[in-house]
Amino acid sequence: MFAEDLMTVDMACVNVGASLERAIRLMLDRNVSGLPVLDDAGVICGIITEGDLLTRHDFRPGRKTDVSQTDAAFFETYVKQHGQAVQDCMTVNVVTAAPETTLAEIASLMRRHNIKRIPILANGKLAGIVSRRDIMKAVSVRPDTIAPGDEALRLAVVTRLQVELGFGSDRVDVDVQNAMVMVTGEFETEMACEAVRIVTENIAGARGVVARRPVA
Repeated sequence: MFAEDLMTVDMACVNVGASLERAIRLMLDRNVSGLPVLDDAGVICGIITEGDLLTRHDFRPGRKTDVSQTDAAFFETYVKQHGQAVQDCMTVNVVTAAPETTLAEIASLMRRHNIKRIPILANGKLAGIVSRRDIMKAVSVRPDTIAPGDEALRLAVVTRLQVELGFGSDRVDVDVQNAMVMVTGEFETEMACEAVRIVTENIAGARGVVARRPVA
């Protein structure tokens, strides 16, 4: 599954020159926690989120500004905490992806950068956005559907074990009889066996999955 398969295309966006009040109202109206920010040419130039808004001075009562070190970072922080426009508070270093980015790569980007949404760009233009909720919807659907037949099922198991666990044909043998899957391999731990079982059971058509160590 790719980003283009699960991204939201009817997304709410806000102009870089809009007020924070406008951005907040849009978030509430559309029930989202972040908005892509576009410049006047329609090109994404930032993203504004609930996290950005919560750093503002409005939510830090009693905290005094430390003016002992007024370096560049001090003024940048002051603008972000006190500005009234989207461009003052938005995050400018936006992590983006292409429509052909896989679901696994999208999830990895979110974990690595600790973010909740990734804008999807096609030819430099905003084409959609993928949120954590979109990913949850994608993984909640039924297991992958494959062509009927033992050989098709065997090939599906072999492929998934290689891609998801790194178990190639040099490490495991897969045999299927009447949709009963037998995976045999030198697994170092019981948890590795469990991982093999889970990968296999997530393929539609598989039943009675067994992962075992070979008899010495």
